[in-house]
Amino acid sequence: MIEHLTLEGYEATKTKLALMEQRLADLEPRTDVSPDHKDATRQSYLRMIGRYRAEMNLYEATQKMASAT
Repeated sequence: MIEHLTLEGYEATKTKLALMEQRLADLEPRTDVSPDHKDATRQSYLRMIGRYRAEMNLYEATQKMASAT
């Protein structure tokens, strides 16, 4: 279930998204983890990024609908 964000939640999610994208970028050059662990971590990060984006898109769509009425 996607959480309905408040403005504060939206801003916090934007920050979490940026941090998660940076963590994903930082993961790629690492050689101190096994390929299996790196793949599992990458998939986890991508799931979280997708969730954050879905929450933000829902908030943005809700705001557009509210301003149109």
